[in-house]
Amino acid sequence: MAKECLCGCGRPRFSTGYSKYCQHKRTDEKWLKKSEEKSKRKVFTIKPISDSMAKKLKEYRIERDEYMRTHPNCEFEGCNKESNDLHHKAGRGEHLSNRGSFMSVCRKHHNWIHEHPKESRELGYLI
Repeated sequence: MAKECLCGCGRPRFSTGYSKYCQHKRTDEKWLKKSEEKSKRKVFTIKPISDSMAKKLKEYRIERDEYMRTHPNCEFEGCNKESNDLHHKAGRGEHLSNRGSFMSVCRKHHNWIHEHPKESRELGYLI
């Protein structure tokens, strides 16, 4: 005759010492306990912007707003429309807040500058 489950339920036991039903119940309890432990752990999220970049962007925003206020019209040769974009002639990386690389342009000419890089370099719109 088969030996009975160690928990005393009367079912036949397997090599683990427990019946199939009791073994399943025990693993579910372990899983629940582990998931409770995991839910108590502190979750760390990565910031979308680092503190140093946030500081640089804050300074950039001040410079940008001042430049756009003093240069309200498109600086593209032959255009005098109201500008709504700030183009960085030398890129944004190291020159993010460098007013020497700023250029106030309308959306149409900003798109043109990036769609025609060779001509833009010749005209001094890209460095």
